[in-house]
Amino acid sequence: MYPAWKGENKIGKVFELCNKEGMNVIAYYSLIYNNWAYEHHSAWRMIGLDGEPSRSRFAEKSKKESMLGGHGRYGLVCPNNEEYRAFLKEQFAELVGEYQFKGIFLDMAFWPMICFCPSCRARFKKETGKELPELVDWTDPGWLLFQEARERWMGDFTAYASGELKKLRPELSIEHQYSIATFAWTFGIRSSASDASDYAGGDLYGGFDQQSFCCKLYYGMTANQPFEYMTSRCDPSLNDHTTTKSLEIMKLHAYLTYAHHGAFLVIDAIDPRGTLNEKVYEMIGEVFDETMKYEPFYTGELTADFALYFSFASKFDLRNNKPVKALIGGGERYQHIDCILGAAKALRNAAIPYRVITDKSLGKLSQNRVIVLSDLTAMSQEEEDALAAYVEQGGSLYMSGVTPAKLVKRLLGLDTKGLTKEKITYMRPTVEGRQFFGVYTEEYPMTIFNRQVQAENSGGKTVLAQLTLPYTDPADSLRFASIHSNPPGVDTSIPAVVYGEFGKGKVIWSAAPFEESNQRIHKQVFTNLLEFLNPEKPLVKTDAPPYVEFTVFTDTGKGVVQLHCVNIQDLNPMIYFPGFTVGLRSPSAPKSVVKLPNRDSVPFSHKDGYTEFAVDSLDIFRMYQLEF
Repeated sequence: MYPAWKGENKIGKVFELCNKEGMNVIAYYSLIYNNWAYEHHSAWRMIGLDGEPSRSRFAEKSKKESMLGGHGRYGLVCPNNEEYRAFLKEQFAELVGEYQFKGIFLDMAFWPMICFCPSCRARFKKETGKELPELVDWTDPGWLLFQEARERWMGDFTAYASGELKKLRPELSIEHQYSIATFAWTFGIRSSASDASDYAGGDLYGGFDQQSFCCKLYYGMTANQPFEYMTSRCDPSLNDHTTTKSLEIMKLHAYLTYAHHGAFLVIDAIDPRGTLNEKVYEMIGEVFDETMKYEPFYTGELTADFALYFSFASKFDLRNNKPVKALIGGGERYQHIDCILGAAKALRNAAIPYRVITDKSLGKLSQNRVIVLSDLTAMSQEEEDALAAYVEQGGSLYMSGVTPAKLVKRLLGLDTKGLTKEKITYMRPTVEGRQFFGVYTEEYPMTIFNRQVQAENSGGKTVLAQLTLPYTDPADSLRFASIHSNPPGVDTSIPAVVYGEFGKGKVIWSAAPFEESNQRIHKQVFTNLLEFLNPEKPLVKTDAPPYVEFTVFTDTGKGVVQLHCVNIQDLNPMIYFPGFTVGLRSPSAPKSVVKLPNRDSVPFSHKDGYTEFAVDSLDIFRMYQLEF
C-alpha cells in the first residue's frame, strides 16, 4: 500500500464514490510487467539467452530503447511460469472479492524480450522434444517452430487470464492491451491474442496516420463494438509528465476515433503527490463536452470498396536474420507495416475510403472490390486459398514486394527468383503501362529505393513495367555514374509490374512495394493501378485537400448513410480548410442531407449516381447524414 495513505484503502473509496454516482468503473491490472513479483520471486523472471534477467539486460540500453523496448525500471515475469499464473489467480480473486467494477483492462500481455527462462525451455522441450534455437532464421524450421510457440503461448496466457476472471465474475467486460497488434514479431502477438477480449483496443503514440490505420484494424477485429482507442494527454507520450497536448490536437484524437465509431480514452499518469492538474481536466472536459453531442447518432457499418490486408504472419524481415543474443528489446522494424501504412496514406490522399482486414476476415473477403497485399512475407495455406478463391469469383488483388511465391505463381504464373542485389532500382513503364506512371517514361523510369523481386513471366501476362538497374551497384563506393545518385543505366526484360486475370478476377503484381514511398507521384502511380482494378464509380469524389480523410457508414435498416470528414494534420496550430464539395455514391437521391449534431439542412443535388453537396468549412470534424 502507498505509505502516504497510512493504511486507508483509498482505491476502495474511489470505487465506492464512482459506483455511487452511477459511473461504470474499469479496473486496471498489469500482466508480465510486475515489479513486485520480479523483486520477490526471482524464479518467475524472464531470462535472456545470456542468463541475465530482464532488468539487467535492459538497464544499459534504457536510454536508447522505447518504453516498450524495456527500460531497466521494468521487472518482467514469464507467463509460462506456473507459480506466477497461480499468483495471478489469487490476485484476481482479491480484486473481484474486494471491489465492484464493470470491466477490467489487462495491460502488457506480450513478450518484451526473447525469453529463455527454465519454464520456457521446459515447455518447448515437452511440446516439441527440441531445445530452444539461438539464431533468428526465417528459413529454419526450428526457429519457425519456436516463434509459432511464442505466439501460441501468449494467446494461451491471455485466454487463461480472461478465463480466471470470467469464472469469478462472468458478466465482467475484459480488454487486453492490443496496441502491440502491429508491432514486430518479437512481441509474439497474432490475431488470436484478441480472442480473449470482449472488445479490441490499445494505447498508441505514433501520430494520426497510425491512429487512422489502427482504428480500422480494431474496428475489423473487435468482438463487440465499439473498439477503444487510447492515447496520453502528455505530448508526445507518457515519457513527458507535464507537457500537455493542445486542445485541438486532443479534439483531433477524439474525432478521428469517432469517425470510425470507436470509443476514446485519455490517459494521464498518476502524479506521486496524489494531485491532479485541474487545467488538464478542464481541457479534457471541454473535448468531451463538445464531442459527446455526436454520440446519439453513430450507427451503421463501415463501408469501403478497398481493403488493406494486415498480415500477422508477416511481422518480420527476411533480410534481417541475426543471433537471438543480439536482440535486446522489441524495437525491430519490418517492412510490411511501413508499406501498408504508406498504402493507407496514399488512399487517404486520393480520398479513397478503405477498411483494414486480417486473417479474421477471410469469410468476408467478397465485400471488398479490391484487396491490397503490401509486402507480405508469409501467409498460411488457409489465407492463400481464401485469397485465390476471392479473385477467382471476381475480386481484384494488388500484390507487391515479397508476397509469397506460391500465391504469385498460382494467380499469375510468375516464377520468382529472389531479390536484386542492388538496393536502388527502377521501374520502366511499357507501352501498356504508360497510362499509370504519370511523368515516368522508358527513358526516365520510376526510382525504387528498394530491392526488386526478380521474376520470369512464364504465364505470358501483360507486363506494365520492367526492371531497370543503375549503371553500377549502389553499394560500391568506388565505381559510380553520378556522385549524388544512382541513375538508371541497365535496362532488362525482367517484369516489374504485371497484370493478369484469374477466373473472373483481376490481379496486379509489383516487384517492389513502392506504395511505401513518401513521394506523392509514387503514391499516385499506386492509386492509378488500384483504380484500374476497380473500374466502378468511386465511393467518394471530392476536391478536398489530401489531408482530409473520409469514412462512410451505412445503416440499411434505418435508411441512412453517414459521411465523416476529418482534417488530419500534425501541425500545431492546424490549418483550417475553406469549403469544398463532396459527392457520395448513391443509386437514388436521398430525401434529405443533414449536418449533425444539430441536423442543419444541407442543400444537395443528385446526378450521375452521386449525391453532391458543399462542406462549408472544415476545422477538425464534420459529420453528414444522408436520409433515404
